[in-house]
Amino acid sequence: MRDPKTIEETVAKALAPQEVELVDLVIQNQGRKKVLQFFVDKVGGITLDDCGELTDKIDSILEMENLMDGAYILEVSSPGVQRVLKKPEHFKRFVGQRAKIVLKVPLEGRGSFTGIIASADDDAFVLDDGTNQFRFSYDNIKKANLDPVLEF
Repeated sequence: MRDPKTIEETVAKALAPQEVELVDLVIQNQGRKKVLQFFVDKVGGITLDDCGELTDKIDSILEMENLMDGAYILEVSSPGVQRVLKKPEHFKRFVGQRAKIVLKVPLEGRGSFTGIIASADDDAFVLDDGTNQFRFSYDNIKKANLDPVLEF
């Protein structure tokens, strides 16, 4: 198997002409096989039919580019309501939305924050927790996800 970054970049480049964004790639071991979970999105959202078509396309890319050795399990799905935020573009797109952030290096003794993404630029974003606003550089983010409040 090639390194995950190469797989991610190759697949993302191949999906771009279809205006499909590769949001995240998670690779896990399941016995002797690798499980590759591709989380994709596009304007208007991803349907079940889209996932089926993209599974075939991504499988072809993996084979043609010889990115995987041996058996693997391929899963393609939408990022879901708690979608991962990895790139500055993600934070910019979801300004005004609630997010949960886990830091690499704690700030003021805290390792995680939840609040509204108040603003975002190419270098950092501002999170408003209702009391304070905190500016985080992207390189200090260990994990970030949307954290919608579900109402019943």
